[in-house]
Amino acid sequence: MNFKSSFSILAFALPILYLSACNQTEQKLPDQENTTVENNLVKFEGHTLERASANCNTDSATCATVSIRYPEAVAGPAAVQQSINSFIQQRLKQIMLDFNPDAAATNKGDAANQLADFFLKQHQQYTEEVIPNSGIPAATAEWELKVDAAPLYVADSVSSIYMEVYHYAGGAHGNYYRTLQSFDAKGNLLRLKELVNDTVALRKLTEAKFRQVKEGIGTKPLSEAGLFIEGNTLPFPQNAAITSEGLLLYYNPYEIGPWAFGDTEIILPYQQVNSILAEEYRNKQ
Repeated sequence: MNFKSSFSILAFALPILYLSACNQTEQKLPDQENTTVENNLVKFEGHTLERASANCNTDSATCATVSIRYPEAVAGPAAVQQSINSFIQQRLKQIMLDFNPDAAATNKGDAANQLADFFLKQHQQYTEEVIPNSGIPAATAEWELKVDAAPLYVADSVSSIYMEVYHYAGGAHGNYYRTLQSFDAKGNLLRLKELVNDTVALRKLTEAKFRQVKEGIGTKPLSEAGLFIEGNTLPFPQNAAITSEGLLLYYNPYEIGPWAFGDTEIILPYQQVNSILAEEYRNKQ
């Protein structure tokens, strides 16, 4: 499965230190130009956790692997650090609900290790209890969980992060989705309506760009495009964030259409949205 992470490289070009959870050794990214971090900007350390099921060395066809990469805010305004770190930990725990809606996703402690433990335990139960008693092919036990989270944009007035999740746990295909979130200078989570001051104008720009990037839509009424929407009005996506390029909007698979419709990423550059962004999030250059 190829992740659709068109901005991953940009995000990780920020001055981030990554720590390997496997051997606990520190590795620094090569020095980048213009990476001076002021006191009012958030700075991050990155963490990586790699795990595998016990049977991976003996039977790769029924192996389960876990790869989790996520940032931790370690410098900058305390309220913003706390808000970002709390959000990331919460989102990591909520991934458990993808596999079991009754999972204990509110336990305290390190979320990455909890998630890895949970996923591998689910896999163990599947291989030891479900497959032998159901006639399900053993090949469906080649499970994978990959989480890739990172800072997307850091500025005085706003910090944005993203998280991409891919998992396969049997079934016809794997599943993937993306979470975007911006935080203001006090650490408040920003909703789309708080990023802009004119949602009517934003809706027009969003629909025009949507028709441009999504094949098969063209000029036909949206009500005739096979979307999961009522009427002819394109809803705003559940995920949006401020980036260095402008306003990023993202529709996950199944959000407005069937699996075959896929995901949709829309970037509205500052020259289009600057006038309708809230004052503090406009590009001043």
